[in-house]
Amino acid sequence: NFGKVVNSFTRNASFTGGLGYYANKFFANGNYNFYQSRYGIPLDFRELDPELRTLRIWKNDIRFNGGFRDLDSFISSIKITFNASNYRHQELADGEVRTTFRNRVFSVRTMFDQQKRGKLTGRFGFEGFKRTFSTVGEETLIDGPVTQDSFSVFALEELTFKRFTLQFGGRVENNRYQPTDANLPKRSFTGFSGALGARFKLWEGGAFVANYSHSFRAPALEELYNNGPHDGSLSFEIGNPNLKAEVSNGIDLSLRQQNERVRGEINFYYYDLKNYVFLAPTGDVDPDSGFPIAEFLQGNSRYFGTEATIDTKANKFLNLLGGFDYVNAKLKSGEDLPRIPPFRARLGLDFHYKDLSVRPEWVLVAAQKRVFTNETPTAGYGVVNIAASYLIPGKHYANIFSVNAFNLTNQLYFNHLSFIKDISPGIGRGVKFSYTIRIF
Repeated sequence: NFGKVVNSFTRNASFTGGLGYYANKFFANGNYNFYQSRYGIPLDFRELDPELRTLRIWKNDIRFNGGFRDLDSFISSIKITFNASNYRHQELADGEVRTTFRNRVFSVRTMFDQQKRGKLTGRFGFEGFKRTFSTVGEETLIDGPVTQDSFSVFALEELTFKRFTLQFGGRVENNRYQPTDANLPKRSFTGFSGALGARFKLWEGGAFVANYSHSFRAPALEELYNNGPHDGSLSFEIGNPNLKAEVSNGIDLSLRQQNERVRGEINFYYYDLKNYVFLAPTGDVDPDSGFPIAEFLQGNSRYFGTEATIDTKANKFLNLLGGFDYVNAKLKSGEDLPRIPPFRARLGLDFHYKDLSVRPEWVLVAAQKRVFTNETPTAGYGVVNIAASYLIPGKHYANIFSVNAFNLTNQLYFNHLSFIKDISPGIGRGVKFSYTIRIF
């Protein structure tokens, strides 16, 4: 009986603003986003004297877009995007700041759209970013800042025929990591990602889509160099600076239907991954932090699964909604991978009359017994939710009143994807009211 989950509060605030100028061929716009949050980490009842741990977060984003459109040349439009992001969060224990994380990113992306020539159209461009990550305090994950430099070039082309469309594209990317700690090695990764896809028109509103992809992913900075307690995952993370790049080959198949009465699709996918990186619990506990120790490991694996959604119009006031998703993921050695979602299904209705919409739903989640070594299984559950909204439109604005009632039966359940599922269940019965005004 968990009762109240102590120290599970959360509060946040955000602000977004922007300005833009649009001429016949030239455009420019910019926006600023601010986000602030503070949330508590539930007390670990397994500890004799647990600390009250909280996270305090600030994030500032400044983005600028500019370019030209409707150009009478091989290039029909150009778009350049600059983005500067400054993220900081502090880990507090019993009200005192123990560790401060900083993450600064500056990125630029340039996109060129091609003028359509016969059946061929496409776009190409380049992008890059510079990231500086650091932790300072009692429980540092990495000693000293680490800088990541990334640069890539990419292209996507499309051939359109009467009954099918062919797409193909590629991307070459380089990532370089430069830690200031002399004990940590510098790493550099360069690789190619490519994809080939086709969309076949079967009947009016019906289509079959097939895609093959070859992808490259450099290990993340945290996967390479982390070595310390991480309050966000409640684990003592141990990185591996010798990780190799992930390489995968995958196939996606999709059958889609889109018309006035039925909208839906069903997808199947299979991915073969070489050098797949995952965070694996070891079963040991760090004596200083009290956190379970988890290592970033690597192994060859495979993923396959399916997902489907359907929205059927019963009459002008009622739609029937449904969907499910399933994934099976294993290492080639036969072990199940950690934190893989269980089978999940949704059944719902959408009652609508003029500007009023009411959407009850029933979410069913199966038990997850396919677990990694030292990972605990999770029981299945069902949750009932209801969402409703009412729109009051205006000429240049819209008022939206919403209410969301969730877990109406107060079901006790555990989210298998949660890092803290063993000490905290999912949220109980609750209701959320909101008001939104959109000006245009």
